[in-house]
Amino acid sequence: MQSTVKVVLGAVAAAMLTAVADWRLAPLSFVIVLITFPPLARRKRLWFVGDVESEYSIVARRREEALRALKDLEDDKLAGKLPADDFDRLRPGYLQTAKDLTTQLDRIQQRRAVARKRIDQDLARSKTQA
Repeated sequence: MQSTVKVVLGAVAAAMLTAVADWRLAPLSFVIVLITFPPLARRKRLWFVGDVESEYSIVARRREEALRALKDLEDDKLAGKLPADDFDRLRPGYLQTAKDLTTQLDRIQQRRAVARKRIDQDLARSKTQA
């Protein structure tokens, strides 16, 4: 059922209930319901509020941690705290992790760009319909 029909039916029902109680209040209640119901009848959008961390922020944080670990590894080698063969053994793993996370981040950004484009198209379509 369309939202306009729902609003009108709700207004009529409220006016009828009020008319039963007192016929002089029926028009007032009809107007109040017509003003109040349209925002409630609109299609709902789901919004996340709170401590929910997005996939993008999780991957970005993990990437920053991998890059920081790589930098710390290089600093330890330069400071003489890490032998060269340990550095040569550990560095490829850190590089591969950073590369994988960067690739994953790029895919997420592409999906976000596609979603943004679709949202913009939907908004433009809804403005032309209004």
